[in-house]
Amino acid sequence: MAEAQKGDAPAGAKTEQGGYRIVKQTKSRWWEVLDPQGELVCLTVYRRGAREVVRRLSA
Repeated sequence: MAEAQKGDAPAGAKTEQGGYRIVKQTKSRWWEVLDPQGELVCLTVYRRGAREVVRRLSA
């Protein structure tokens, strides 16, 4: 999952505060939160939840 995305921003990724990225999983309803190095931080069902995780990590 995250290992194929290291270094480059995947298509559809949105860079948030602190360099964290939120990426929609293709063919599923999951959203990934990736750290600046491209490592998976968490999966959420809702984009709103992913944004909250990024907000809290960046605070």
